[in-house]
Amino acid sequence: MQAIILHKHGKKIGEIRKAFDQENITTVSRTWKPGKIIDNELVNTNAIVVYCSADDGEIISALPDIKKKKHSLPVAVISEGKREEIKKRALYFGADMYVEKPLEYRNLATQIKNLICRKSTQFDTRMLRAFGIWLDLEHRFARRDKNIIALRNKEFALLEFFIINRGKVLTRNAILDYVWDRNANFASNTVDVHINRLRQKIDDPFKQKLIHTIHCVGYIFEKRVERK
Repeated sequence: MQAIILHKHGKKIGEIRKAFDQENITTVSRTWKPGKIIDNELVNTNAIVVYCSADDGEIISALPDIKKKKHSLPVAVISEGKREEIKKRALYFGADMYVEKPLEYRNLATQIKNLICRKSTQFDTRMLRAFGIWLDLEHRFARRDKNIIALRNKEFALLEFFIINRGKVLTRNAILDYVWDRNANFASNTVDVHINRLRQKIDDPFKQKLIHTIHCVGYIFEKRVERK
């Protein structure tokens, strides 16, 4: 995933980029100027993060142009401190998320990843496909090749998250944030137990395995070339 961080002065952007990198979000830092829109880069990015410094709220005026260029693009606004007028303008101009400092940037990165996933399914087709897996989001059924696979709700959500993020390493915390409510009570091995159940259904009956464990990190969903 990639996110563009749009800012006015460039201060304090380094810590945001570091936190996002830890959550596997590549960031591109861009300085905003009135009337200047990053047209070409909007095509390939997954989200825009607008950093609104304490001494300037003019950058919020970039939101309508961004939304006009790519309406489905998730936009998050970070504001330095509690500023009710900035919040109203940001949401009015189409911001999908508004947060105020102080905040934990790594938690913000996880929230933005979830926002990207939700928006992608909202504006794309209701069918997700990857490596011979078909996931029907409307009728909530899955199949691999010609085999229909019955999935429970959490297994379905797990597979959805894997397909959307295919080829990317997903931490257990990222999976928890997407599939479960962080405030709910669950065991420390909840993610591993549910992924093992999903593996039994979509991997075990097939020669080609798709869910792979990344030791001490999490999981990756990809088709690997088998070594002879």
